[in-house]
Amino acid sequence: MLVRFDKQERLYKAIKLVRPIQLNVNRTVEKMLDGAGITVAERAILEVLCNEPLTVPEAARRLSMKRQFVQRITAGLFAKALIEKKPNPEHRKAYFCVPSAAGRELFNAVHQRELELLHAALGDINQTEVVVALRVMARIDSAFEELAHQLGAEESG
Repeated sequence: MLVRFDKQERLYKAIKLVRPIQLNVNRTVEKMLDGAGITVAERAILEVLCNEPLTVPEAARRLSMKRQFVQRITAGLFAKALIEKKPNPEHRKAYFCVPSAAGRELFNAVHQRELELLHAALGDINQTEVVVALRVMARIDSAFEELAHQLGAEESG
């Protein structure tokens, strides 16, 4: 009996894996952060700020999180002296958030542990597989971001 290859059904199965993958990654990162003094959300925000200075709204957009949530998390990072405010020449009130030396050092240490774990657990995945997976995931993300925007515009219109 021939089994028909259904691209959409396989793509659907791949998308269904996103939530359990995200939950399992979060659980693992949460356990790895024990004793580090930061949460998974703080780690995510610290990571984007280590890449470049961002305002709270910019960080929220990069992470697809609500601005108010990112504002609360950054307040905690300021209180822990892991990030600092830098003037934004474009906007007087919307300052840039940047990692402090301690914040950058903490993120680098956490990230190094994560890379070591990835190598130990998934080191057998080759570069081509990773490139293809990244391309597919980026396309899915982009398509669903656009769909969410369209559906949001329809609901509010």
